[in-house]
Amino acid sequence: MQLNPANKLDRKALNIIQSIADTRDEVAQREIEADDRWLRERGRIDPEERRASFNRWIKGTLLKLFVMPEDAAAREKLLGKCAAEVTVMVRQLRGRGWLLDGKALAEEVTACLTPISAYQRAGKVDDLYPYLRSAVRRYVGTHAEELHAKALRTGSHEGTQSLGSLVSGLGLDRFAQDRPVSMPEIITDHVAGKVAAAAKRGRPRRVKVDETLPLL
Repeated sequence: MQLNPANKLDRKALNIIQSIADTRDEVAQREIEADDRWLRERGRIDPEERRASFNRWIKGTLLKLFVMPEDAAAREKLLGKCAAEVTVMVRQLRGRGWLLDGKALAEEVTACLTPISAYQRAGKVDDLYPYLRSAVRRYVGTHAEELHAKALRTGSHEGTQSLGSLVSGLGLDRFAQDRPVSMPEIITDHVAGKVAAAAKRGRPRRVKVDETLPLL
């Protein structure tokens, strides 16, 4: 039995339509999977949880690098003061628009602390905190050129991220909107929030010196 030519054309058209639909579904699925990878790889975690995790990492790094007091209370007090100085450094990065995060930020924190540790372990530092405080607060300014280049290289420079408006105009809004907040932004916003909350209560909070430092 010979098929009607018209039926052959209809069947061919249906096959083409089905093929197009299958391709569209595959593309949609790939986009969903890409979105999922984007969210997971960029660490879509609550900012406060990320800040707490970062603080734990700082303290763990300090414990590994430095000789600390054996007394638990004295050790915790010194750890807290030294960790606060690291957050000052991170806020200085925010002030310059260098939003280093993740591994890039961890590398700089470690690079800042390691020479201080070497001096302490060599017996050249009598009182750790003031020495660490001075060295950490100089780090961003001293290494400004390298940090600026690293921010550009890693896409962490605030100036390059302002291209988000252009990305949005090209119809790639997801990438513009889903950029995770960097640790320098999280820490700076946390400090600003504490100060604002105190002012709202009508009793200006007596902020710590490290919370009022110029960020540049």
